[in-house]
Amino acid sequence: MSSLDHLIHPFVPQYHKWARFVNPRTGFFSNDIPRVNFGTGFLVSNQFDIMEYPHLHEATCEFFVFTGAELDRIFDAEFQVDFFLGDSANSMELYHITKPTVVCVPPSVWHCPIFYKKVVRGINTMILFTGANWGKVLSRLDENGNEELYYEAGMEKHCEKDPTKKCTYCGECISESYDGEAVMNKYLEKFYQNAAPRSGNYDKYIYELRKDEHKLGDAVMNPRAVFKGIDDVDIAEHQFSFNIVTKPVKLGDDEPVSNGQQAEYLWFSGTDVTCEFECFDAEIEVEVGEDPEHMQKLIIDKPAVITIPPGYWRGAVTVKRVGKPLCFIPWYQHTEKRYKITQKLVDGGRLLVYNDEDTIANPTPGDELFLQIKR
Repeated sequence: MSSLDHLIHPFVPQYHKWARFVNPRTGFFSNDIPRVNFGTGFLVSNQFDIMEYPHLHEATCEFFVFTGAELDRIFDAEFQVDFFLGDSANSMELYHITKPTVVCVPPSVWHCPIFYKKVVRGINTMILFTGANWGKVLSRLDENGNEELYYEAGMEKHCEKDPTKKCTYCGECISESYDGEAVMNKYLEKFYQNAAPRSGNYDKYIYELRKDEHKLGDAVMNPRAVFKGIDDVDIAEHQFSFNIVTKPVKLGDDEPVSNGQQAEYLWFSGTDVTCEFECFDAEIEVEVGEDPEHMQKLIIDKPAVITIPPGYWRGAVTVKRVGKPLCFIPWYQHTEKRYKITQKLVDGGRLLVYNDEDTIANPTPGDELFLQIKR
């Protein structure tokens, strides 16, 4: 046991009533972890389906990451998602997504429904939430047939089935509304008929994950899929990469490193998102400490995320055992420039050393993973 075990957050199976989505879903969310204002998870559609009504978020971005169900074949998946995005709830532009893609929705921009049009084995949607309130603005017609906007506070919404309870987004009411392919097609018809011409204004917010030829060695599948935050989309708040590990490996150096005032989120899961809890078979060790002289070993043997608070230190990510392919996703908030802090001894004293991306001429495997060096 470690006094820092509270930094490990095992994924808890989240059972729901979304009729055509894999049960349970998994992930971590901003209200699950104290002082963490970021969360995401796997939401997997395994049938033709619709998600969400048209809405906007007035003061925050929303991010969607679409992949196939097999993360160890991330660039080979076959699927199609139709995503509506635009200036008006009644006439949005239509985007056809057929490859691993990030959709970054700016504040006050209408988006949804999301239509899972072609589902072969499954479509994984990772929705990135920032902040504790998931409130949104929606559109409806008043008694005279005129459009009116109304606000729905995410944490205050009440259950449609039992108004005495808070909404848990279990999905039962929406699944009942879209009961059957004919009903879904009827609902979607108006969005396709009223789709606005592609203006090009939002093209830069639809970004296909790039194939990245890394230098982490043959234990990590090559290429991997990466998203480099504001280097790829100017409003992006986070960067990440899908690192698929197939055999034991040490990623990074034993020497502790700190990202200063940046938090880190180290995600560990299996690669088949249709059976997340059954397909995990690995053991990982990560050393974490409040300072370099007091590092403690954290052990992961089930799907989980490790949160590294700002100012903490972290050692290498050591994958000790791999029974089935492991998905390792490091998430970072992205600023204009990433950096790391290390420590070295000079004349018998300890000196903190600051390195940014411009001063690291020859990145080590650790730099390659955590700093996402520009090329």
